[in-house]
This record gives sequence, structure tokens and C-alpha cells, in this order.
Amino acid sequence: MGFESRRWSDELYSQIQFTDCRTDGVAKNTDVQMWRDIPFQPDDSYDTKTFTACFGGGTSNGEWTDLGSGMKNVYFQIRKIASMTVGPQLSVRVVSVDTTKADG
Repeated sequence: MGFESRRWSDELYSQIQFTDCRTDGVAKNTDVQMWRDIPFQPDDSYDTKTFTACFGGGTSNGEWTDLGSGMKNVYFQIRKIASMTVGPQLSVRVVSVDTTKADG
């Protein structure tokens, strides 16, 4: 799908939360992947999480714990919406990023 979030600095851990997701697709899921933006080189990619709980007003949560200490320019990207790479649109009422595992 291609949407990229804004960038932030990370402390080994990032948690992404989506609350109240909606899509015009049949399937109610979206795939979210973590990346590190590296100027003038291909970006580093990390694993992809599938969010489903945020559809119908709930909250989906993805955690990435394999990030390097003090990494800069970390971002997430929407990879699929409703199991497709083109077509459906996604809206999310609340998006939050947490870089401290102290509350978990």
C-alpha cells in the first residue's frame, strides 16, 4: 500500500497501536511493518504484524523488540489492507507509538 509513518528515534523497543480501524475491503485486517530509514541506501526491514483487533472499535497492538539501541529514523509502513496490496483504503481513528517497555 505504501503509506509510511513519520520517523522517530527508538530505544530497542517500539509498540504501535491502532484503535478503531475501518476499511472498505471484505477482510478486516492490515499488515504493518517496521523499518529503519537509511539515507542513500536500502532501508532495513523488520518483521510484519497483522492487526485485526482494531476493526470494530478495538485496539490492535504490535511490538518490535529486535531494534538496535538508539536507532534513528524508525518508521512503520502499511503493507496490506484487507489482505491486498492495492485497492482497499484504511482509516484509523487513533495511532500511537510507544518506545518504552516500562509500561508492559
